[in-house]
Amino acid sequence: MNLMGKILTLLIFFLSICFLVIAVMVGAAHQNWQADSKKYKEKADRNQDLLDTARVRSGEKEKQLNAERVARTLQLSQLESQLSQARETLSAKEKDLANVQIKAQQLLEATTNNEKRLTEQDAELKGLKADNKKLVDDIATQRTSVVNLTNQLYQAKGAEESLKTMNQDLSQSLAQKQKVMKAHGLKDDALVDHIPPRVDGRVARVKDDYIAISLGTDDGIREGHTLDIYRNDRFIGKAIVTKADYNMSAARIDKDFLQAPVAEGDYVTTKF
Repeated sequence: MNLMGKILTLLIFFLSICFLVIAVMVGAAHQNWQADSKKYKEKADRNQDLLDTARVRSGEKEKQLNAERVARTLQLSQLESQLSQARETLSAKEKDLANVQIKAQQLLEATTNNEKRLTEQDAELKGLKADNKKLVDDIATQRTSVVNLTNQLYQAKGAEESLKTMNQDLSQSLAQKQKVMKAHGLKDDALVDHIPPRVDGRVARVKDDYIAISLGTDDGIREGHTLDIYRNDRFIGKAIVTKADYNMSAARIDKDFLQAPVAEGDYVTTKF
């Protein structure tokens, strides 16, 4: 079914609907059937005239469409002929191009292989040059190292002889000093045992005139050492260690220097 046939079918369907609507409206309104029928007949005649006119125009359009189809068929035949010729020409060109590409690929592969060989030879030559230079440098370095090691060996032998002599002198001197100290009943650290080390701690507990501090023999604290007590930057007083354990010590507050009551957490030091 062509386009005009579809249009006519839709037009007939539309007119049928119109007639049905008109009939329903007539039945609902109970109007004058004869007058309405005449009116509708006139309308139907006009619609029929329009339909006939549309059919005539449709026929004309169908003729024009057929003529255009024939013309386009001829043009299509010509284009297909031209396309066939173009395809044949393209096929020939493609064959020529394929042959050229094969030759070019062969030439490229040969060139690539030559370049690869040349690159490998250059790399090998550079490697040989680098190895040669490295060997020369290594020989020079080893020579320098041998000279340095020889000098160090002679120096070490001289230092060894000097150290042996010094060790003998020190051993003799130490033996004499130990003999003298033993004769007087002195220990090795007797001369410095009264000097407190430079350490910091805190007051852990306060009871009467005594305090417990967080410093002990592991910090170098000994009985008789004097400690300064601070609170922030304020001097509070002094305390003398009366008993020293491994990590805790007891000290007696020296009332001659006491400027404020000592409290837990105060700062204890021997650095001042």
